[in-house]
Amino acid sequence: MDYEDLMDLARRYEGKELETVTGKKFTVGVSPAEYCPFFTPASSGWGQTDGRKAAERFLAKYNEIGSLRPSDYKRETRNASYYVGLLAMLDR
Repeated sequence: MDYEDLMDLARRYEGKELETVTGKKFTVGVSPAEYCPFFTPASSGWGQTDGRKAAERFLAKYNEIGSLRPSDYKRETRNASYYVGLLAMLDR
C-alpha cells in the first residue's frame, strides 16, 4: 500500500463511523492543509492528527510487518488505533 492508497481509503470512509480494534467509535477525515488523515473520536468530538510524516512512518512499518495490532506502531504515531481501524476496512 502506498500513501495515495491510504488517502483514497480515508476519502472513501470520510465521515463514516468506524471502530478501533477495542470497539471505540471514530470518524476519519482528510486534512487539505497537511494532506493527511485526521481522526475524530466519538467520545471527545475533537479531530486529531499527528501529520503526514507520522502517517508515512505508520504506512512504512505496516508495509514491512503487515500487523493490525496498534501496539506495534506506538513509535510511529499516536493514532495507531485509528489507522488500524481504517485499514481493517480494506477487507470490506
